[in-house]
Amino acid sequence: MMERRKWRRLWALGIWGMGLLLLALQTSWGMASIRRDVESRLISEAGRAAAQVAGLLCLPAWERDELAVRTVIMSVMEDARIYGIMVQTRQGFFDGMRRNYQWEPVPWDDEITEHAVQGMSQLSMEGEFIGKVEVYLSRRDAVAEIRAGCNREIRQGLLWFVYLTAALLCLLGYWGDLGRLRQALRARWQRLRGEEAPARGDEPGAPVEPGGQHAIRLGLSPAAGEADPAARTPEAATPEEEGPVIISPELGRGYQRSHPESWRITAGLFRQSFERGPLVLTRLYEDNEPAAICHLGRMLERAAPCLGAERLAQAARDMQTALNDPQCETQATAVENCSAALRDVLTALNTPQTTK
Repeated sequence: MMERRKWRRLWALGIWGMGLLLLALQTSWGMASIRRDVESRLISEAGRAAAQVAGLLCLPAWERDELAVRTVIMSVMEDARIYGIMVQTRQGFFDGMRRNYQWEPVPWDDEITEHAVQGMSQLSMEGEFIGKVEVYLSRRDAVAEIRAGCNREIRQGLLWFVYLTAALLCLLGYWGDLGRLRQALRARWQRLRGEEAPARGDEPGAPVEPGGQHAIRLGLSPAAGEADPAARTPEAATPEEEGPVIISPELGRGYQRSHPESWRITAGLFRQSFERGPLVLTRLYEDNEPAAICHLGRMLERAAPCLGAERLAQAARDMQTALNDPQCETQATAVENCSAALRDVLTALNTPQTTK
């Protein structure tokens, strides 16, 4: 069953990852296509502008009238998209204008400070080549257009990403994997913050008094209406029958020397907090939740010295060591030993001889 869940999650995550990869490729392809289209359009517009200027300049006797050439150039420069125009003859540079940093027309000085697209057209009169015209088209409007197109593609990609992620989360929630992931993250967060698990009085299933407060029971005797843990475990025996002492009140009192009587309260809180610990350990191991088991083991390792339960503390340490080693083959045995040690401690706490 665990292998089936594992492969099911892997398939879902793999399909989600492939979808994101295809989505990223599609977005990148769309952005590159927008850039290519805008560049091609700019080159075409620059060529058409150069051809129009060449048509205006190919007039009779234009070569003998520099004022007419300058007038044509200035009229064409009224188009804000054009950065510069240069007219050349067979003898060399004839006339031209470009824009300065304030985007105002100034005489041509062979200094191009704008990243522009060049368009060129030949000047011919009666079939004879007499020069050429170069028109430089600014990319400013094109950059804004490219940016708008890329933003549109990115928004579409983000929208599809949200759709794919929502579908994955719904699928994981339907399978129940999302709840297990939430529990693992919560355990990880509590472990990082160094917090202990909440007491049973703070749990949702804790009994509630008529006043609305959770009923908190202290002491070593079982509450009314609850079965004795010793009665639920027939194999459990008293400390005299088991041989070795399960818990030592003297060691527990030594742990809290300033308040000797607090051991009884500590023992009662331990019994109430970990009464279902053996069952929880078994279920977590069956559900393959090593992180949660290690978290419970750390709590047991810290709480056991308060009672003088050295065997339980050692069993909790051994269980964590086994679970943190992927190659260990005795993980099940370590969990069973810790569960048995915890069950023995709970049985001893409910035995009247150990609470005197």
